[in-house]
Amino acid sequence: MRPWIATCVLCLLGTLATAGEVTLVADPHSVVVRIDGEVFTVLHTGPEWRKPYFNPVTASGGIDQLAQDVSRPSGEPGLPGSRVIVCRAEAEVRLMDQPTDTKLTLGQVVEVREVKRPWLFVPEANGWVHEGNVAPLGSTVTRVIQKDPAKGLDKQAPLYYDHPHHKGVWFSVDEVNDIKFWNEDGRIRPISTKIDVEKGEFGQLTYISHWLNPDDTPLLEETTRVRFFADRSMAFDFELKAVGQPVEFGDTKEGLFGIRLPNSMREFSKGGPVTNADGLTTTAQCWGKTSPWVDYAGPVGQRRLAVTLMDHPQNLRKSRYHVRDYGLFSVSPFGDKAYTNGAEPAAETKLAPGESVKLRYGLSVRADTGDNAGAKSAYEAYLSR
Repeated sequence: MRPWIATCVLCLLGTLATAGEVTLVADPHSVVVRIDGEVFTVLHTGPEWRKPYFNPVTASGGIDQLAQDVSRPSGEPGLPGSRVIVCRAEAEVRLMDQPTDTKLTLGQVVEVREVKRPWLFVPEANGWVHEGNVAPLGSTVTRVIQKDPAKGLDKQAPLYYDHPHHKGVWFSVDEVNDIKFWNEDGRIRPISTKIDVEKGEFGQLTYISHWLNPDDTPLLEETTRVRFFADRSMAFDFELKAVGQPVEFGDTKEGLFGIRLPNSMREFSKGGPVTNADGLTTTAQCWGKTSPWVDYAGPVGQRRLAVTLMDHPQNLRKSRYHVRDYGLFSVSPFGDKAYTNGAEPAAETKLAPGESVKLRYGLSVRADTGDNAGAKSAYEAYLSR
């Protein structure tokens, strides 16, 4: 039997034996979450960032789709094509069975020209990278972060880039003692990350961060627990505790738990539909409304994908959705006045030193089926966990 065939057979047997298995792998400043060996998402906690965030986030079947995409030219930069994003700090490149000195770096985008699972040929590196170390952009529902975006592009250009503080999936809000954490004027510094459940039917990690005052002293201590499930959903439990001084959350639309979608999914770029649990459609109708969930669908490469954000009924009050036609999609309990254009008063949220507020939100990713059945099922599953 040829080595490549043997490798693929072993990979298939392993997949069948562990179907639905979630695995977490830690690097120095990141954690990779895989489902059945494929990258689902990556937590980034590096010191170069103003806050921790998850990017990419992917739908299932990405490598199968990539195997089809390698037969098509990727086109201009910014289109998914057969491109993948590197998800390990130092992703090993191999030449057939032998390791090389070449490494791919976390966040690097490279082209794949051949798929022999579990190996992918990367011409730029003149070698093969393992599928568990990259995520295909053709199945990714977060936009690629650009550290030095081109200026003056048309809004419909694939590499058009606005709001650089919108990074993958994140948690922050403006007007916390008048500090704009959402806008990244204030910094959220990761303190520790711990993998609680490394492998199984679900994975779990807990990370602690300090929301900093201008003098770098902690204003809030954030403790976040995230559970990752094989159906490509995430359940977030957040706790924000005041440290050393009173804390007030001002009324603002700029928050709190959000995702930034790729340009192709934007409603004004022929993305959508956007719907909520109450039957409202379009970003204009869903913006600022309370709802158990909101679903945002759209094209990504050759696929149509959907993302559902979910509010938990045990939160301190119903949250409202900051969902925009340009791809911002978030939910927050801290903006009753802002989201209703003053029709409702601001809800007071103050913490004395040592007091805390707890919040729970869910996120689900799937192939778009053209109806809300997937969003409804995701919400029911979220409440049961």
